[in-house]
Amino acid sequence: RMLPIVDFKQCRPSVEASDKEINETAKLLVDALSTVGFAYLKNCGIKKETVEEARNTADEIFNAPTDKKKDYVVDRETNFGYIGLNIEKVNPAKPYDYKEAFNVPNSALDPSTEPKWPHELSPNFASLTKSFMEDCKRLSLRILEVIAVGLQLKDRHALEKAHDCMGRKNNMGGVRYLYYPPIKGELELNQERLGEHSDYGSITLLFVDDNGGLQIETEGTYKDVPVIEDTILINIGDALEFWTKGKLRSTKHRVNIPDDEVKRNSIRRSIGYFVFPDDDVVINQPLQFKGDADVPDPVKDPITALKYIQQKLLVIHPMEI
Repeated sequence: RMLPIVDFKQCRPSVEASDKEINETAKLLVDALSTVGFAYLKNCGIKKETVEEARNTADEIFNAPTDKKKDYVVDRETNFGYIGLNIEKVNPAKPYDYKEAFNVPNSALDPSTEPKWPHELSPNFASLTKSFMEDCKRLSLRILEVIAVGLQLKDRHALEKAHDCMGRKNNMGGVRYLYYPPIKGELELNQERLGEHSDYGSITLLFVDDNGGLQIETEGTYKDVPVIEDTILINIGDALEFWTKGKLRSTKHRVNIPDDEVKRNSIRRSIGYFVFPDDDVVINQPLQFKGDADVPDPVKDPITALKYIQQKLLVIHPMEI
């Protein structure tokens, strides 16, 4: 096992953690995320049953007839909705990804918006997704605080403040249900279930099933990430790598096509909760660490989170959906 396991029990959202407990966990987490960019988290406060309920309600969408799913095709403006098989290419140099997805961005939780929820395909999808996203939001904000402590930022709440709009408009993060159907017939040369890429935001929480398949790049080669029961995976995205000038690593990863026939013929499912900075936050302005000058030098050519993410989405959706 190349990835460390970090016990988050004393820092989970429902617990009043002491400074000593936060400092201990912060050191372990930042050490892990600055070496391989990924870690397992255990005792993070999100119940296994909650994840299973969310995953099962998404399955009702993926198992629906294709023509019904197309009624909920992703909205290019909001990024809400269904993405079919062989539509996205997360790695533009490779063939289309052999997967389906359903995206629920933070804006879908904002009372002022009216997304087209697939109630007829999965009656409980909206309510279970909303409560799952609230759980993920609470955990993510605590993780961001712990990371800030581990990095020894001047303001331990600086990262939380940069994510103030999580769960409403003006923040492009959200949840993404991924469904990898059994592999039938011939694939294109070099096709993957999910092409190699790094994530675009701050952190990602990844909830995988027991079928495996995730690989991360380490020392120039891709290595399997074993499934460890009762853990979730956390990884660093590009924004935190930029903010920390490379101290925290946004590691490339992919989901490969398995050689094993049983796994090729099995469904693989995962849920990613993507934590992005608010739309107007500048992600190439380095964070303020203890000991830094009080007034940072303004960055030339500022890049906002929204601009960066929109550029990435244009690349992975080369086809009109």
